Amino acid sequence: MALLVFPLSLFALGLVFAIVDWVAVAIEHKPLEYVAKPATLLAFIAGAGLVAMATGGGRLASWFLLALIFSLLGDVFLMLPGDNWFPLGLGAFLLAQICYVVGLTPTWPPTASLWLIVPIAALILLVLPRVIRGASERGAPELRAPIVVYGLALSLTLFSGWVTWYRPGFSPDVRPLASMGTTLFFSSDLMLAWDRFVHRSKVLRLAVIVTYHLAQLALALAVGIRAL
Repeated sequence: MALLVFPLSLFALGLVFAIVDWVAVAIEHKPLEYVAKPATLLAFIAGAGLVAMATGGGRLASWFLLALIFSLLGDVFLMLPGDNWFPLGLGAFLLAQICYVVGLTPTWPPTASLWLIVPIAALILLVLPRVIRGASERGAPELRAPIVVYGLALSLTLFSGWVTWYRPGFSPDVRPLASMGTTLFFSSDLMLAWDRFVHRSKVLRLAVIVTYHLAQLALALAVGIRAL
């Protein structure tokens, strides 16, 4: 890993803020969450940005940094009280997913990797219809189309992360970070949708934030890896 000491300390600081945020979510301490959640992404962005500058950047770094910035905006929107901010948060995270996909997809996916579409499609089809129905039942039918669009983008992000194992242009260090990060992101957002539109659960909300931060940490760390 071509990580420098100072950026690595920023990633560690981000993880500390993340743990504080997990505690805030567990004890339902909103003021602490309002500070710790954006601070986590700010530290990850700063660490990834410094690494990108030190190593000359590149395709992965540029798009992943944009994804982290859009994720920070999404975090802020989704923390704000009321449902009016949810579409803006969803839109910000949609842009983040697009940036992750572009960063992970320098060329058309290798033919040998296309079988990965099957399990991903099965997962999304298992959850998405129930979430869409839940949005209607909770009085937000206008969110059905945005949820479908975001679900497709999220699935594409997961696919792009897994496909790195079939791409010779990605180093053995980047592949596990990319696949782990996108898998955790996928899991986090599915749980978030289930909690918001199907069944509210304190345990689920904690699982959402833990997997989300670990996903962003893995993807931010991938910026510090020099691709072959």
